[in-house]
Amino acid sequence: MRFDTIGTVRLAGLLALCVAAASTSCAQEPPQPKLTVPAVNLCTDPRPQMCSEIYQPVCGFTKDGTSHTYSNACFACVKPEVVRSTPGECKKD
Repeated sequence: MRFDTIGTVRLAGLLALCVAAASTSCAQEPPQPKLTVPAVNLCTDPRPQMCSEIYQPVCGFTKDGTSHTYSNACFACVKPEVVRSTPGECKKD
């Protein structure tokens, strides 16, 4: 493999431009929306067809605000009425 001196100079120039413009899109990622529930716990479509049997209880919440304990997040999201889950069993009231 042969390295091209002109290509190396061009690459160095591009890196210098990016470093110089650190306050622009080169160095920063777009801001992420703030959620009260981590995005990994939101149920999205398509819903899972199969789930593992690993027991990691979650509290699943439906659209109307009711909750139920499921054996893991996958089993909670299989139910179409469940919109999100939080780690751990649901608290008893």
